[in-house]
Amino acid sequence: MIRNAAIQVGNLIKDMKIGFDDSNLFVLKKIPEELLQNKSFPIIRIDGLQTSQFQYVSNTKRFELVGCQINVWAKTNKEIDKFHNLIEKNLSTHLFECFLDSQDSDEDYDIQRLILRVRKNQDLKEII
Repeated sequence: MIRNAAIQVGNLIKDMKIGFDDSNLFVLKKIPEELLQNKSFPIIRIDGLQTSQFQYVSNTKRFELVGCQINVWAKTNKEIDKFHNLIEKNLSTHLFECFLDSQDSDEDYDIQRLILRVRKNQDLKEII
């Protein structure tokens, strides 16, 4: 299992087969400006959040709280709602909890943006 939450979530979203692949899903990297200028939506960018709240068992780090921020850009509110529901539902089956969601419009590109922050308490025994 991969330890980084952003990479885990990126792989899970690609596996959902809802239209995201390496051409429009960016994990821990910048979105190419030409995609934004050409309005090639939808696009997802996933950034990592700070790992925190370590739990120890017998003086060995055993659990950590990992998370990431998912930014989704789409043309309509309807698309944003669809992606919000599908992504949150799928990630919850993999023990990711959504602890923040926000939606606004990106006036630079005349599109809608969804922000989701998700986290999970990860068992390091499965990784290390």
